Amino acid sequence: MKPLYSHIDLRVRDRERAVAFYDPILRCFGFDLVERKPGDEWPTWRRPNDDRNGEFFGFEVDPHHKPNENRLAFRCTSKEEVDRITAVAVKAGAVDMDGPMVYTPRYYASFFDDPDGNKLELCFLHESPA
Repeated sequence: MKPLYSHIDLRVRDRERAVAFYDPILRCFGFDLVERKPGDEWPTWRRPNDDRNGEFFGFEVDPHHKPNENRLAFRCTSKEEVDRITAVAVKAGAVDMDGPMVYTPRYYASFFDDPDGNKLELCFLHESPA
């Protein structure tokens, strides 16, 4: 199956603050920060051994960025993974935390904002018992 998306291209106001926030979270999902030059406005994370056509996460600096109500949700494989990565996000500087908790019998998640106000989510969607 082909990847569902090509890339995430987020806007942030402060490059170094955003790298410090996203790097530990994206590493939890198997992404590594690609080598970049000092002052690079577009840091990029890829999975090891991905070719240049593999999915990646990056951002551009826009000092005038104004966050909106769009949300980026990262799918986790278990409730425990949601809990673990939520703790990483909190340590990295997540704000406006809600959860982690059960939102419906099949939906466990935490909601938070990055330091620039971009809305993020960590979620585990599981099948109901048969």
